[in-house]
Amino acid sequence: MDDTTSPPSGEAILQRIRERRGHVWPLHELMAELDPGFLDVFDEAYCRTLGFEPAPTEGSLDVKYRELICACACAMAPVPIEVTIHHLERAYKAGLTEREAIQGFHALLIPAGGIALSNGVRAMLKMREDAAHH
Repeated sequence: MDDTTSPPSGEAILQRIRERRGHVWPLHELMAELDPGFLDVFDEAYCRTLGFEPAPTEGSLDVKYRELICACACAMAPVPIEVTIHHLERAYKAGLTEREAIQGFHALLIPAGGIALSNGVRAMLKMREDAAHH
């Protein structure tokens, strides 16, 4: 977007988010209403960072590891377990193994402590439990 182009409408950005990610969260809706220009920038940064669009280039960090990093960061933050699970699901879909996931959460022990490690492992266990009930 250059200085002569107006940002897309909030609804257009929400539609783009739905198409790219398959979901829209309440935080997206509020940003679309109050500051669509910021949501536009936020969505572009999110998609580039996590490898949605454009696709990562050769030699860049694989999407499965980008998502694992997000899951680990979520395990360290006061967010609902579903957010950690969301990033784990995307990591698994991109080819991450459970062994790689557990090792990622193990790596949290030193910088973030046992609570973060526990949060990550609980997200993995909840995913297994949910899968067993489906």
